[in-house]
Amino acid sequence: MGRKIIIAAFAAICIMSCSTDTSDTQTITIDESIPEIVDLVGFVPATEFDETPQGKYVGIFGHHLNQDLHGKIYINAGADTRYTALIELVNGEKLSFTGVQQSRSNPDLIHFEGESGNFDINFADYTNPEATNVIMDSADTEAYMVLTKETSGASPFIILGTYVDNSDPSFFGNWDLITNPATSIATPVTLMGVSGTAITQEIVTMSVSHAGSMNPAIVNTPEDFDTNIAVACAPDGVTIPTTEPVIIELVVPFIGIIGNAISAGGQTSMINGIEATWSFNYTTPIPLIGQPEAYVDDSCNPTMSGTWTWNGRTGTTLAL
Repeated sequence: MGRKIIIAAFAAICIMSCSTDTSDTQTITIDESIPEIVDLVGFVPATEFDETPQGKYVGIFGHHLNQDLHGKIYINAGADTRYTALIELVNGEKLSFTGVQQSRSNPDLIHFEGESGNFDINFADYTNPEATNVIMDSADTEAYMVLTKETSGASPFIILGTYVDNSDPSFFGNWDLITNPATSIATPVTLMGVSGTAITQEIVTMSVSHAGSMNPAIVNTPEDFDTNIAVACAPDGVTIPTTEPVIIELVVPFIGIIGNAISAGGQTSMINGIEATWSFNYTTPIPLIGQPEAYVDDSCNPTMSGTWTWNGRTGTTLAL
């Protein structure tokens, strides 16, 4: 009898120890033969990733209260079998993260960790990646991300900005813009004798955060962007080849990008269900030709900022 009990117990132990692991935990296998992508900002994803969850993503990182936690994010989602991310903050600080897949059942859900915090991104719908649990060590509440996929064709332009109510400094937030690279048009330009190219892309996403809400308002429908009435107010020498609101990148051969501009006059958008009117016409400093930063109104007159009205409030916008 004792011998049967011992045999039965041994069989049970063997069944438990030899059974297939049913854990949903997934471990990334890194192919060391594929060189690691070090320059997350500059790398161009391969065409094979254009319509897959893998590849490169870029976007906006922000926090509704802490405006130092505001910047651009660049993500390598498995293009070299690794998952890495870089946030470049407006104060010049750079935050690095590495990611791991969370489960076999959803291999496109990636958890990123770094010395400054952690976050999750679900890349399953690569046209609309979702960032959640964005926790930074320097903040008591969640931050946010607004992401878009970059393809092998062209990179979207991103301009970061802020806004404030003219009469209520406690009413403030981030005012950020993203373009659609599929609308990219290049035109020759001469800036004070310097020849180059002006690349324009239409603005298709506007993210507006507010101190009273952790989640920003996302404006991204065609109805939310109107004909640009300030199209004639482009930087000197630049012709905007569309009537849509745009971001412009100025490029000179052998030098690269020398400046950027926003041309978005006379816009009407729905923000949190309430109509907002706004104009944002701005050119960055262009040291190569000695040009300082400049704002103009919709009549091309110099001014100090962009402007907005919403729900009985009026205020200004500034590019960062």
